[in-house]
Amino acid sequence: MNIKLGQSLTKLLTMLVLIVVIFNTAVSGADEKNYTPDPAITARIAENPQLIHEKLTSSMNKLLDNPATLTIEITPYSAPGDKDCIEGRFKKVVVKTSQGKIEKLLLHQADIEFENVQLDTKKLLEEDKIDPVSMKNINMDVIIRETDMNSFLEAKSKDIKVNNPKVKLLPDTMELSGSTKYGMVKVEFWATGKLSVVEGREIHFHANRMKVNRMTMPRSFVGMIIKKINPVLNLDKFPFKLNLKEIKINRGEMNFTSYRKGSK
Repeated sequence: MNIKLGQSLTKLLTMLVLIVVIFNTAVSGADEKNYTPDPAITARIAENPQLIHEKLTSSMNKLLDNPATLTIEITPYSAPGDKDCIEGRFKKVVVKTSQGKIEKLLLHQADIEFENVQLDTKKLLEEDKIDPVSMKNINMDVIIRETDMNSFLEAKSKDIKVNNPKVKLLPDTMELSGSTKYGMVKVEFWATGKLSVVEGREIHFHANRMKVNRMTMPRSFVGMIIKKINPVLNLDKFPFKLNLKEIKINRGEMNFTSYRKGSK
């Protein structure tokens, strides 16, 4: 039973954080590579420098399924419309959104800041895709509300094979509950604890208490389960350089901050 319970907890926790990682991937692009702006694309931007802003807007609307609010601020190195700008190089690009969706999970707030960034202007104009081929840093701040997490988990319950999955968010604490089957027996579980980021690469769950079929489990049992499920997620398995900085749990919402360092 402890293996089955560990699998159920892992699936619940992974589902909660994986979408944020997917969102980070979508706007972080691949590893840095050799890049030369397409002359034809550069010429189009030179004729209409607002194309960059327009395409960044349409890209984010597409990525986040038309969020309720979206603002994009572009800071040039020197002057708007200069050579850097038309070739996709900027001192800073700040994107702020609210009520956007990714993989059907509602993101209450998602802010992204690109520093000293070179955008792939061909992909931006022709594919509506944000691909920072080089940059100094990308900083992200994502807030997800408890109610939206639960709606998402309920929709994914069959995929993760956990019935009635629930999460409750309290200051610095989260409660997880649901039920799963162990053979022919239905097992209800409940756990309380918190998530932490280890060395920017792993996400761990630290349980304070755990109940199975309403019976409080001894510390040795809890320790055995936690040992099996950690790390909940290992970012080394993903093909991009992304570090999670912090996962902060407040009452009714969870706040993810992350960063990615470039080589500029």
